[in-house]
Amino acid sequence: HIERIAGVRYKQDEKTDVSLRVITDHIRSTVFMIGDGVMPSNEGRGYVLRRLLRRAARHGRLLGIDRPFLAELCETVITESGKAYPALIEKHDYIVKIIAVEEDSFNRTLDSGLKLLGEMTERTEGKTLSGEDAFKLSDTFGFPIDLTKEILAEKGMDVDEDAFNALVKKQKETARNARKDAGADAWKDAGATLKGLPA
Repeated sequence: HIERIAGVRYKQDEKTDVSLRVITDHIRSTVFMIGDGVMPSNEGRGYVLRRLLRRAARHGRLLGIDRPFLAELCETVITESGKAYPALIEKHDYIVKIIAVEEDSFNRTLDSGLKLLGEMTERTEGKTLSGEDAFKLSDTFGFPIDLTKEILAEKGMDVDEDAFNALVKKQKETARNARKDAGADAWKDAGATLKGLPA
């Protein structure tokens, strides 16, 4: 099915074969995960699901597929496995919708993120992208670090992960402190509004 969509043949080019295998494996995994009730999210098993979907979508781009296609592949997985796993047939519409929405969202992220990453790598001296650049991609554009690393590896580059991790840690601490004070902030200066009122 993927060969047909991409217009390529398996076992004719090693790079193409890798992408075909990644997509095949990941779409099977994601269909079963969603069928089991896992939802794409930014933590836990939902994060694993999101990463698998995004990696499959990106390998579709590498094959030259320039439109959403993962939801179409669900049909093949469900047809092939539905007899042994009838829950997939029952949840067909739900699985297809979740994957379509997630892929659409990621395509927008991918376009803006790839453009910015291209600009960053052009102005990077040496073979290591700064942690600050990787963090900006992740924080501002929702571009996952593992995807940044994978793309950089294809260009013979890597990323300063220590600096990236330090920035992630700092951001988490800032967010934690903000949450801690949130309740108190609501009551700050509350007394001022009562001034001048009779007891």
